[in-house]
Amino acid sequence: MRKIFCLLLVLIMMFNTACLSHANNSSHAMTKEEWDSFYSECVKNNNLPTLNVGADETQVSLCWHSDSDKAVAEVRVAENAEMNSFITFKGDVTPSDNDTQSVCRVTVTDLKEHSDYYYQWHTGDGFSKVYKYSTKSFCDHKAIVVGDIQITEIRDDGNNTDQSRVGLYWYNFLDGAIKQNPDISYLISPGDNTSTGSTDEEWQTLLMPETLRSLPVALAIGNHDKKGMKYNYFTNMPNEDYGRFFSGLDRNFWFRYGDVLYLSFDSTSGNAPDHMRFAKKAIEQNQDAKWRIGLIHHGIYGSGDAIGDTETEILLTNIFAPIFQIYDFDLVVTGHTHSQGRSHFMHSGKIKTEAPSGGRFVNPEGIVYLNSNVVCDVYDDDFDAEHLAYKLVEDEVTTYSTLEFKGDELILETRRGDNHELLDSIIIKKTVEHNDNTVGKFFRKTTYKIIEFVGFIYTMVDNLVRKISK
Repeated sequence: MRKIFCLLLVLIMMFNTACLSHANNSSHAMTKEEWDSFYSECVKNNNLPTLNVGADETQVSLCWHSDSDKAVAEVRVAENAEMNSFITFKGDVTPSDNDTQSVCRVTVTDLKEHSDYYYQWHTGDGFSKVYKYSTKSFCDHKAIVVGDIQITEIRDDGNNTDQSRVGLYWYNFLDGAIKQNPDISYLISPGDNTSTGSTDEEWQTLLMPETLRSLPVALAIGNHDKKGMKYNYFTNMPNEDYGRFFSGLDRNFWFRYGDVLYLSFDSTSGNAPDHMRFAKKAIEQNQDAKWRIGLIHHGIYGSGDAIGDTETEILLTNIFAPIFQIYDFDLVVTGHTHSQGRSHFMHSGKIKTEAPSGGRFVNPEGIVYLNSNVVCDVYDDDFDAEHLAYKLVEDEVTTYSTLEFKGDELILETRRGDNHELLDSIIIKKTVEHNDNTVGKFFRKTTYKIIEFVGFIYTMVDNLVRKISK
């Protein structure tokens, strides 16, 4: 019996590591046959890690699941593939929402720019294979924006056709985008990373691209993510802020990369007091940041017919647009509408400066809103609006955008996901500092108190409705 038990244990360990062993191979576009085998090995294991952005450019964080009786929150980091003279980083083990696993979270610190690092995480059965993470410039750098990945759920009857189809497209889409842009430092998603937000299989499929072992991600919360609670167990975002009135999955977070400050807001929450307090606190701690970038799910000043709905026009525009204007944001990245678009420079609900594609703008007034496309299923975009400087009108075309920070310039480009054709671009040159103390901004902060009160009432009612509906 002892020999049989040992044999079964070895077989289980071999099966559980098959997915990670495959993922450690060189990245390449997968055929359907290759994907079918890979997907079937990985989807049930729930052992792939999320590599998250850190609080600043010198950090990255990991989050992964492990069997509860063997969970160890440790990551080894070395400057060579042989893992000689490695440093061990330890973190926290917290309960998962399933009966057999716990969640491990570790933050790696003191990274240097233009350096190669090799790392392993403790799987519960020992340390994983060695993976490589390379830092690039901490000053001039590039980020990639991919919205509404929205990995589909497995149907109640066990049919996983849709999830596998989206997973294969996502794997090859990301692989191609990074090969086209090898200088990318991190990925930004404005939410709806999964479809139901309630299954481990969705997250495992989201994490299957080998590219994600070396590409930190910043994942905002979307309305689909908020259908469940899985986001809580698969992410390790920096500087998370749960606020005084948030509940459940609600939270904001911020991170810094060089001269760029990112503030990610949970736009599924109408909690204006906490959103304003979060923005004020993050910006006060990063006064020296040249660029301020907002990240929310819902498409304020974006493209697609969802722009005209009540939620966007009344609730979200009144809560978030004033915050972005009060604190002089340069760019806001959004999603939700499954349609690629970009606004002119907007100020007080109107076009402050027109921004045609190909333009270069020096110290412009107003904020550009970039509405990202979708990985899962593209909507037809027959919606037009005055605020749009560019929108993608071709059906069934997925896209990605890049934000390149070079000296005093932000270069914003959008490309097709299949052949990487350039679709839209602008350059913003900035030589002046933020000024948060003007008379106009003081007046706006004062009048925003009304929005905070209304937002507070809305949040209390919304939380009550959620409790009743459970």
